[in-house]
Amino acid sequence: VTVVPAPSTELALGDVNGDGGVDSLDAAKILQYDAGLVLLTAKALERADVNKDGGVDALDASKVLQYDAGIISKF
Repeated sequence: VTVVPAPSTELALGDVNGDGGVDSLDAAKILQYDAGLVLLTAKALERADVNKDGGVDALDASKVLQYDAGIISKF
């Protein structure tokens, strides 16, 4: 008998839309939230605050875009 651990359901920092990746769609979701156009769940807000300043705003979106472009390798 082989025991295989279940895959992690933990989503990465920056993965705001929960699709398993960190990309410009996540940055767009952050900007929509910052503009008051969408609401985010508590978990999505945690993942969106990539600069860990306690808020979710355009600075977080900028960091996500830098990550997506390969300019930075971690948050």
